[in-house]
Amino acid sequence: MHFTTPLALLLLLTLPIFAYLGWPTRGYGRGREITSLLLRLLIVLSLILALAGLELLRGSNQLATVFLVDASDSMPAQAKTAATDYIQTALQDMGPDDQAAIILFGGDALVERPMSPSKELGTFTSIPNTGQTDLAEAIRLGLALYPSGAARRMILLTDGATTAGDAESALNLAENSGVDVIAVPFVFTPPVEVLLTDVGAPDKLLQNERFELQFTVRATAPTQAGIRVLAAGELVYEGTLALEAGTHTYGIPLTAGEPGFTNYELQLTALDDTYYQNNELAAYSQIAGPPKVLLVAPPAGEPLPFQDTLRPDEYTALQTALEFAGFTVEYARPNGLPSELPLLAEYATVVLVDVPARQLNNRQMLALQTYVRDLGGGLVVVGGPTSYGVGGYFKTPLEETLPVDMQIKDEQRRPTLTMVFIIDRSGSMSDTGGGVTKLDLAKEAAARSVEFLFPGDRVGVIAFDDLASWVVPITELNDPNEVTRLIDGISLGGGTDIYAGLLAMSQELPNDPASVKHVILLTDGGANPSGIPELVERMYTDYGITLTTVGVGSDAAPFLEDLARIGNGRYHFTEDPASIPAIFTEETTLATRSYIVEETFFPELASNSPILAGINEVPPLYGYVGTSSKATAQTILVSAQGDPILAQWQYGLGKAVAFTSDASPRWAKDWVAWDGFPAFWAQAIRFTVNQNVDTGLSISVEQDGETAKLIVDAQTDSGLYLNDYTLTANVIDPTGQVQTVELSQVAPGRYEAPLGSTSSASPTEQGAYLIRVDGTSSDGAQTLADLAGWVQAYSPEYRTLQADPDELLNLMTITGGRLTTGDPAEAFAHTLLAPADTRPIWPWLLTLAAILLPFDIAVRRLAVDRRDVSRAWQRMIGRLTPVPAGAPVIPERSERMTTLLGVKERVGEEGTQGKQVDRVNKVDRVDSGEKGREGEKETGRGGEEAKRREGDTKPREAVLEARKAQVFVAPKEASAPTPKPEPKVEEEGDGDGTTTSALLARKRERRQRRE
Repeated sequence: MHFTTPLALLLLLTLPIFAYLGWPTRGYGRGREITSLLLRLLIVLSLILALAGLELLRGSNQLATVFLVDASDSMPAQAKTAATDYIQTALQDMGPDDQAAIILFGGDALVERPMSPSKELGTFTSIPNTGQTDLAEAIRLGLALYPSGAARRMILLTDGATTAGDAESALNLAENSGVDVIAVPFVFTPPVEVLLTDVGAPDKLLQNERFELQFTVRATAPTQAGIRVLAAGELVYEGTLALEAGTHTYGIPLTAGEPGFTNYELQLTALDDTYYQNNELAAYSQIAGPPKVLLVAPPAGEPLPFQDTLRPDEYTALQTALEFAGFTVEYARPNGLPSELPLLAEYATVVLVDVPARQLNNRQMLALQTYVRDLGGGLVVVGGPTSYGVGGYFKTPLEETLPVDMQIKDEQRRPTLTMVFIIDRSGSMSDTGGGVTKLDLAKEAAARSVEFLFPGDRVGVIAFDDLASWVVPITELNDPNEVTRLIDGISLGGGTDIYAGLLAMSQELPNDPASVKHVILLTDGGANPSGIPELVERMYTDYGITLTTVGVGSDAAPFLEDLARIGNGRYHFTEDPASIPAIFTEETTLATRSYIVEETFFPELASNSPILAGINEVPPLYGYVGTSSKATAQTILVSAQGDPILAQWQYGLGKAVAFTSDASPRWAKDWVAWDGFPAFWAQAIRFTVNQNVDTGLSISVEQDGETAKLIVDAQTDSGLYLNDYTLTANVIDPTGQVQTVELSQVAPGRYEAPLGSTSSASPTEQGAYLIRVDGTSSDGAQTLADLAGWVQAYSPEYRTLQADPDELLNLMTITGGRLTTGDPAEAFAHTLLAPADTRPIWPWLLTLAAILLPFDIAVRRLAVDRRDVSRAWQRMIGRLTPVPAGAPVIPERSERMTTLLGVKERVGEEGTQGKQVDRVNKVDRVDSGEKGREGEKETGRGGEEAKRREGDTKPREAVLEARKAQVFVAPKEASAPTPKPEPKVEEEGDGDGTTTSALLARKRERRQRRE
């Protein structure tokens, strides 16, 4: 027996109390009280044992075996086939009560077959991660499959080369769980393999410095191999190498390139090789030199998107000034802005010159945001007529990164505006751009434009296919969410009728009271142009309604550009539907005519900044793009209207600067000719360059199996430890995901933190990691900052390419396991004792207590004597005895007759035979119900006395039976007169007033009262 809650057994001490309180007293009913006490004690005992969780232990002959099959890449195909054959042979020796389960494991573990008594082995379908070998995870998963009450055995089919997990602790857990562990090692000839084991480059280099990139190669046989080296993605070396068997180190002479953070990636291609995963490694170097600046600007001479003029040269003067100040400047068009963080990390600052947002994709903008916020890079944005709000920056990562908002929040400067969007919803708008339909992008663009508007502006939306309808009638923008909801409800339709959409607009918009009325027409198809140009010209000439057209795709109507010119708007054509939202926000901004301010003014100083160090006055400017400063930004220069001209702020680890005018002869012609022009821009760039106050940081990563640890050693140049600093690291993995970790001090000058995903210290992505470490002293007086790189090499699975039976034997020796004898039948040998299986019986105990409770109540409440038992027995026998065929059917006694007969029988037991006969006669007279009742009574009694005098010798029983039969079969009359009271006759009795006559008299009185 076993108790799950043995503390409840203390309640057994209450049994004597129950016995004492229920012990019977002497006298009548003692037997019943003893019986009731025993029942109560049995009920209480059952409840106590149920509370204690009584369980019964029972043995079993079952055996459950779990097969753990190594499916990692270090197991060759012939070894995996041998493992399958071993399991198939072992299953044939399963007993009738045995079960087997199969788990395939590599870097993770998967249940291929749950516990089953089947002897059939199907084809394996589970595919675990083959790039690692984690035996510990497979063991723990196997322990969860064992059923209770069965002997346990685990068979390990592996080469013994584990690369992850703590197999020793998992095996100890299995031993403590009573599992018999048997290891089946697989030893095989390793394949021909060539692998890179290490690549190294100096951590710090100077620009144009010559150095040697060293790498180590291990080959199992002599062979030829090709070598390629890429620096920052560009090929810098290519050659061949004759490899010898064994491990050898080689060197390649290289020259350090441009300043920045550069990774060197070495690739090896061998003639004889098995695994490609171990033929590539990388190293990082920090190349020092003049800060390198990436200048991004649209090319001069391209058509401006909203004018009939060409774009002037907007960046040459700025590039010349920066080079004069000693910066290394690289120029790139907007589509050349890197979207990979390692490439952006080569630059100290990125400068955008009048770049429209629609010329940058979302990935580029997100990379630039991460570069500033998490890597500490710098960003300078120079304005122009296609930048900031008019460039579509609203609701983009660029707006989040900059210190200014794209909206002008001074309502007095904004004219009243009504915008109407005419959106094509024809079937061709179902084509996708980047996984999203063109119609969905158009709806998103309209919704974003609605967000850009202010309360008091008015908006309307028309959707057209063969017909046109108002999705949002022209209304004041008091509830932008409701307008957005209606826009989201636009669904695809049929054909394309541009005229229908413009006609619906012309019937409503001319009567609108707004001072500025602008229409944006978006379509991706052609239509009949008849009547459309005339309608657009009339709307502009008579009502001042301007029209911008957006053509999407090569099938867009060719006359859309003419319509934009007639309507004094702009024409936008795009092959990329993803640029539609940026186009709409550009148009919404330009519609008010207040975001581009072209007037002569002298910028006014709003606050001091290192950017203006040594500059006491500046020349006039002739225009800018209106914006609003963010709450936490520092505004340095403002216009006459109070709009920010120069603003700066700290964004994450980096800094961003916004200059809302330009750097070209358009708005800054006096600045270009100004002597302080190079100094101003040089100081603006240097402000954004993140200068490390102290470079005494040594950043490294220590890897142990699947886990990795970031280690930072902080020392001064003189070797003093830097203690009590708050260090934070931003770690960017090869996919661009950023993890922020807080480092803790573990020793003098040493700080550590787990490196990997947010849920574990296990970096899973192979490739280059960028690590930016920043710290401050406890008093905030000193700061630390440094940038480092780390390479997550290929899995250790591809470093060890041969079996390790010695390690497997060592594990079995330490943890109590054993190696196989070579016979698969031992997998199901019944040499183990099955653990005792427990079966709870508390439900049965509760049932017993519930059954006994009614008996306890019955014993205490009901009095049953021998006559009741005898009568019940006779009644039961009578019901069970079959009635002979033809026997007369005796009608069932009425309740009154049954009562009277019971009285007669009890009285008969107390008197003589004569008295009994006389009492029966009296009962008969009571039930006869005839009018001459009293006379018959006297006659009947006299007749009986005569018969007795004549010597009637019939036995008493016969007389009684005859009278009973006579009573039972006597028919009832329909009605009987009310009997008269009978004179009281003294009967011979026992003297206690219980004679038959007295009883009958009382009964007659009761019946008369009822009647």
